[in-house]
Amino acid sequence: MNALQVAQVRGVLRLELRKGLLGRRSLPVYLIGLLPLGATFVFVLVSTLVGGPPQEFRGAGGAHLFFIAQFQFILRFVLYVGCVWIFMNLFRGEVIDRSLHYYFLTPIRREVLVAGKYLAAWSTASAVFGGSTALCYVVVHAYLGGTSSALSAPVLAVLGQYVGVVLLGCLGYGAVFLVVGLFLRSLIVPALVIFAWESLNTFLPAFLKKISVVFYLQGLIPLPPPDGPVSILAEPVSVWIALPGILLFTALTLVAAGWRIRHVEIAYGTE
Repeated sequence: MNALQVAQVRGVLRLELRKGLLGRRSLPVYLIGLLPLGATFVFVLVSTLVGGPPQEFRGAGGAHLFFIAQFQFILRFVLYVGCVWIFMNLFRGEVIDRSLHYYFLTPIRREVLVAGKYLAAWSTASAVFGGSTALCYVVVHAYLGGTSSALSAPVLAVLGQYVGVVLLGCLGYGAVFLVVGLFLRSLIVPALVIFAWESLNTFLPAFLKKISVVFYLQGLIPLPPPDGPVSILAEPVSVWIALPGILLFTALTLVAAGWRIRHVEIAYGTE
């Protein structure tokens, strides 16, 4: 990529960031990102009214235990649904708004357009869901373990790892849904099918577990949850495999997206 193309990526990135963070489609993103924070405040309010949190959730250890369960909700639902909305609409939303041709009429390679839009969507998702995760983590530890515990170096170090997992999740899921939005016209059915596959990952045979994003993200979680009694055990993936695996998968998926966008023809009348 030469200097001109880098500048073009930056231009698309700036434009798409404004649309992603301040556009009319940004409200659902913020509402989805606020779900775990809202659930946290409900827990704090209810437990305060009944005389305090359960004994097993008190202290730094209890806060870690509570957040482990909460992070599964963030990872398996909030992050997934948010990325579906953000990334599947990158091009489908432009087609629905009848505005994609403005990009296609500019002197910019379509692969560069994909790169700029993907980076903007990833930045948006990372800011919203990474920020939501960080706020939930700090509130939970401040309430259950005390303010001094929430701001201690070890607790903040673990927070950085959780946020890192969220950023990688946005990277992997974003690449998947970008390609789905480019290859398929109907988005609801594939989104539901992928959601079912990711949700049932615990119960899949060991070799099928590896064909999912969540399997590799679970290997990066600082304190992974225990497997359920009916889950099928698989050898946990190491960080040295999970991290390069997600990055390689994302790169290959973006190559496929770049190939696909070269063959896209605009037909607003069929939408």
